[in-house]
Amino acid sequence: MSIFERSGLARFRAVVTTGARQNFPATVKGTRETKALLPVSLVLVLAACAVSIPATDRANLRVAGERLTVVAPGGFCVDPQSVDVTKAGGFLLFGDCAVLNAVAVEGDPISAVISANVGTDGVPGSLEALQAFLVDGPGVVTLGKSGDPEAVKVLESDIADGILFIKIEDTGPSPIPGASPVFWRGFFEAGGRLMFGTVNGFQRGGLSDAAARELLRELAGRTRAANAPPETVTEVVDAAL
Repeated sequence: MSIFERSGLARFRAVVTTGARQNFPATVKGTRETKALLPVSLVLVLAACAVSIPATDRANLRVAGERLTVVAPGGFCVDPQSVDVTKAGGFLLFGDCAVLNAVAVEGDPISAVISANVGTDGVPGSLEALQAFLVDGPGVVTLGKSGDPEAVKVLESDIADGILFIKIEDTGPSPIPGASPVFWRGFFEAGGRLMFGTVNGFQRGGLSDAAARELLRELAGRTRAANAPPETVTEVVDAAL
């Protein structure tokens, strides 16, 4: 792992958090027509895109008046400085717990950073409709990170386990030295809200597609479980005969 990957987290956080607070992604700031095509709730969620790292595996956010919990995959912790909640939704970053907490462990550090975004509404329609909008429709311009819509290409996409997986390549200028131009996003619903995670690997890290998808699957599964409604206990009373 490079020096940047080990110690450049603060810079990484600063860059992505700045981008996350924009009202619209750089890629959709162009024309009025483009903005009109994008569902407002989806644009607001995608506008909060990013990446970072820190100390526990979960964060409680109050988004649009409701408390929601986002839980990291195993081995990842929340960067408390990255947590941001606005009218557009919530945003936070996850990184290698050992690196964030400066704990000595055997083996190589996790060569990935994960961002999570929480929307103010549920999935607009269905995951299939969302897939059509993002992969084949005008929403594709919101998937990149460089701000150059011409540099964004969807490499593959599928729906499994209630998650819309999208593998993306962005060949535009990367705001983060060493970051791979290829990354994965996973869209899912938890606690009645549209959420999505982004798995960002590093060029030297060799993060496989299977590993990236598993991280998104863990993020979705743990977050759903944390926001599941409590089971209703029904008292059964035997009627007297």
